[in-house]
Amino acid sequence: MKTTVLTVSLFMLLTIPSAAQQRGYEEGFDEASENLEQFVDGIIQGIESRVDRMTDERRREERMEFEDDDTTGYTSKEDAITFNGDTEIAENDTVQGDLVVKNGNLVVRGSVLGDILVVNGDIELKSTSFVSGNVRAMNGGITKSEGAIVEGFTEQSSGTSSRQYRRKPTMRTTYSYSFKPYFFGAEQPFDDDVLFRYNRVEGFFFGFGSEKRYFWDGSRKITGYGSFGYGFASHKWRLQLGLDRQFAASDNVLYEIGGEAHSLTDTQDEWIMPLLENNLASLLFHEDFRDYFQREGFSVHTARYTRDAEVTTMIDVRYLNDRYASLSSGAEWALFGGNVFRSNPGIDAGTMKSVSVSAGVSTVEKYRYRMEGWNLYAHGEYGGNELGGNFDFTQAIVDVRRFQPLSDDDQINLRIRIGALQGDTIRQRALQLGGANTMPAYGFKEFSGNRMMLANLEYRISGELIDEIFFFPNSLSLIAFGDAGVVSTVNTKWAVYEGLTSFTKTDVRSDYGAALAWHNGDARLGFAWRTDKKAPVSVFFRLNKAF
Repeated sequence: MKTTVLTVSLFMLLTIPSAAQQRGYEEGFDEASENLEQFVDGIIQGIESRVDRMTDERRREERMEFEDDDTTGYTSKEDAITFNGDTEIAENDTVQGDLVVKNGNLVVRGSVLGDILVVNGDIELKSTSFVSGNVRAMNGGITKSEGAIVEGFTEQSSGTSSRQYRRKPTMRTTYSYSFKPYFFGAEQPFDDDVLFRYNRVEGFFFGFGSEKRYFWDGSRKITGYGSFGYGFASHKWRLQLGLDRQFAASDNVLYEIGGEAHSLTDTQDEWIMPLLENNLASLLFHEDFRDYFQREGFSVHTARYTRDAEVTTMIDVRYLNDRYASLSSGAEWALFGGNVFRSNPGIDAGTMKSVSVSAGVSTVEKYRYRMEGWNLYAHGEYGGNELGGNFDFTQAIVDVRRFQPLSDDDQINLRIRIGALQGDTIRQRALQLGGANTMPAYGFKEFSGNRMMLANLEYRISGELIDEIFFFPNSLSLIAFGDAGVVSTVNTKWAVYEGLTSFTKTDVRSDYGAALAWHNGDARLGFAWRTDKKAPVSVFFRLNKAF
């Protein structure tokens, strides 16, 4: 082919000058030369394109064969950075270009400015990871932690041909820590097995622990998790120890039975404020956005988890036996923001025995500047007298979130949350609204009752789009938001599905506002105004999205 191109080129070079001489002026020669260059370039590009297509087709027809220690693999990324065996990209590392891993597993904590391909291994994208291209696992799976960003698509497959591959199992590649932490109401406070928090009850709390793991391939049947640590202001040791038996029905379906014993400083406010941001607010500004109580006891459960492409689901049925007690504030120090924290409210002490059912579905995919998908969660708990506890109640919570991009530069986010409590008025189970990440123009937990409805709507537009019309920093986004909520107290004998329409328009509280945010919508400086009366603007700064 190269000989043909050279022959054509020589022929044209010999014939074109003759024609130029016949025309007899220099402009014609220049024009002919330009046409010649375009002609030759077109031939070469066509040949190269054809060769590339033929090569790609041959490669797609090839088959891979991996033995126990065979590191021979296949990849169509000839110029990629390639590793054999288990590989990890550290949090502060950046890979410039495409990345290929053969016969091993890849853990990404840093950045990859290109595509990722793992052959015969799993990919684990940590919360600090960023991938500017596509992520693909051939004969393996992909696990994304909350906060991981992939700008392209993700694709995983159990194999690339009809042959069966043998691979030595490694403990690093058979599990994932979580799907969507929001499902479980459980946070991820561990960093290399170290646990740290600061709040007005415990002060500085240090400990060690291990997160719960999910072994999708069945390589480990029994798995444990837990933590222990000490609060220097509360002068209390805290302990959590769990043991689960898992049954892998397939690569994407996992069943589980297990139990847990614990002595915890607990809260029901995880949905309001993430742990890391609450730690910083407490340390820096005397602002603790959580209320705490002591919970000691045990639980047993059975659960089913699934993961399929962008969809993850869970259902969990649990029996709980806990003793509740109030906790008082023990810490007063913070760098700024006055001299004291607000007091920690008391609760209704006693033994609570209950059965709960939780279910969730998530299709959320996170990209560099946007999110897309649904997050659906429902939780029901029954603690009747026949179970032997000191409380008689039924509680239900439903939370629906939609993240809808309108383009690459703007999107709408919506959350609707509904809660109901039937039976005993239990202070630690009260439904509360107001303040941070609920209705920011109102006081923190200003409204409390046994029925609650909340709607949050925000529209976010990127600075790049605004900059096309007016001057605006490209690294920032502009957010317009509105919130509406109502909390009421109805007859305690009403079922959880009753009383949600017993309020009037005047019972509904709302606010609106605007915020300047980082390009991905996280750190934001906001301004909110309440609509029920004239009041000073509420100014707030947050490190995370409202929901």
